[in-house]
Amino acid sequence: MNRTSRSLWAAVTTALTVTSLTALAMTQVPAVANDDPAVGARQAAPLRPTTNDVERPTLRNGSRGPAVTELQRRLIAHGHTLTADGIFGPRTETAVKTFQQEHRLQADGIAGPRTWNTLLTPPSTPNAPRPASYSLKFTKNWNDPQNSRLALLRDGKVVVSYRAGSGKDFSRNECASGSGWLPSGSYRIAGHMTNRGADALPWNRPAVQGYVIELADKVCKPVAGQKAVNRTDLFIHSEMKADGTQGFSIFEEDSLRRWEGDADYRSSGCIKLRPDDIKGLFRQLDRVGWPKNLTLQVS
Repeated sequence: MNRTSRSLWAAVTTALTVTSLTALAMTQVPAVANDDPAVGARQAAPLRPTTNDVERPTLRNGSRGPAVTELQRRLIAHGHTLTADGIFGPRTETAVKTFQQEHRLQADGIAGPRTWNTLLTPPSTPNAPRPASYSLKFTKNWNDPQNSRLALLRDGKVVVSYRAGSGKDFSRNECASGSGWLPSGSYRIAGHMTNRGADALPWNRPAVQGYVIELADKVCKPVAGQKAVNRTDLFIHSEMKADGTQGFSIFEEDSLRRWEGDADYRSSGCIKLRPDDIKGLFRQLDRVGWPKNLTLQVS
């Protein structure tokens, strides 16, 4: 190759090299730009809603779709009766208004951001209902002790009331065992039965038989000049046989086993009811399961 040919070939080779390097540099420019951490982070960040309004749109009567279904399910969870059908109709609008009123929101029937935010709060669990409180109350009649009242109370309100007597011969002496009326105060119910005396031999049966509510002992409050006495053998009872029936004649201890009239309200310091009345009281207490904390208040 002569000198002229060699010069021409060198020029061509140089030109091709420059062109190749230029092209290579151009293809590498984007890669250099992507090395910017800020740019890379922006490109990698996922798209997501920026507000709740995108996920929970404002809904009103006539709206339809999955968001309405979600709204209806939320309302159902808060105790409203609806069908989650995705159709915002009159019943859904009424439920929204009611929900808004219950939560002190503007009751316009439109589920906007404030209504949605409240709906998204889990519904509160209602407190379990408090069991009813039962008690007995004996109210003394100072003018006529044998015409006093025994009442069954539920949460302080009278359920049923019966005429009752206490004490003998109009005695108002709380410290007179066997004759004075029942001492005032609060009593624990010690037990109850419908056949007291049934398991005893006929000649050894107690004076108080049949339907009986047994009271705890009570120390009386003496007046001036008296001594305190612990009153025992205290009952709410009637006059009947051990099986709850009535005696038929004087040969069956008629005076103790048969109710004969108002004079039988007299007692040896207990509380006495007519046979039908004490059986009625037992039926009332049977219905509520004889509350374990049942008490008697005497005043």
